[in-house]
Amino acid sequence: MSASRRTELVLGLLVPLTALVGLLVVGMASDQPAASVAFMAAVPMFAAMFAGAALTGIVAAAALVAAIATSVSAYGADFYDAVPIVIGVIVGAGAAVIASQVKAGAAPRRAPATSAGASADVPRRAAEPGTDELTGLPTRSGVTSDLDATGPTGPRVVALLDCDAVAEINDAYGRGVGDVFLFAVAGRTRWALPEEDTVARWGGGTFLLVIHGEPDSVRPALELIADKVNANPIRCDAGLVPATVSLGAVVWSGDADFADAVGRARRALYSAKAQGPGHLVLDV
Repeated sequence: MSASRRTELVLGLLVPLTALVGLLVVGMASDQPAASVAFMAAVPMFAAMFAGAALTGIVAAAALVAAIATSVSAYGADFYDAVPIVIGVIVGAGAAVIASQVKAGAAPRRAPATSAGASADVPRRAAEPGTDELTGLPTRSGVTSDLDATGPTGPRVVALLDCDAVAEINDAYGRGVGDVFLFAVAGRTRWALPEEDTVARWGGGTFLLVIHGEPDSVRPALELIADKVNANPIRCDAGLVPATVSLGAVVWSGDADFADAVGRARRALYSAKAQGPGHLVLDV
């Protein structure tokens, strides 16, 4: 269950219902029940601040039942004296349900904000052969055939970048936050490298990087990518969500084929992960 859903259930339902029970008990025991009934009118409005129309409707119905029960218990045969107060509760409950519906209609349906604080609507692209619909990067199948065919032209580094806790982020905050994270990682990685270098979605939370250059010149670029992600949590409805990436990289040169380079990069990635989240291993 996401943090926003827990907040809705606790503040939008459990707290208001608890407040209604307390007001009901006080109202029945008090010589001045009108005050308790009047406060009941405000409880659905509190629920509307945190809950949707369905939960607000439950609280509104409970407020009306509690108001009638309190009035019947306190006024007995003179119940009609309490009718104006009960009508006030009905008006308040109805206004709360309407307010919750208006709030739901006005709220933009968007993904959580990125670490930079801007809203992050994650675009979905039409399915194209060899292109990942979430990130817009080449897919594993698309990039493999190209690199197998060309081979290394000059010194290159092959790296696998893996998001350390995508499954945990999806479980804790929902797939929307996980998608925003993957989209942000893809964008930051692509931005950090020259256009001639390759960035591809390898699968799940793993990305492939093929970078032109010697290891000493490539390492700063890999460290920059890691720092951009590791130092910038995702800002979303649940607050700041820490997220890290691990990288394993190897030199790809000579007569080694691409599959061999990827296999060695995967072993380097395992070594990085063995050191804990957020590490880089460049095996020369």
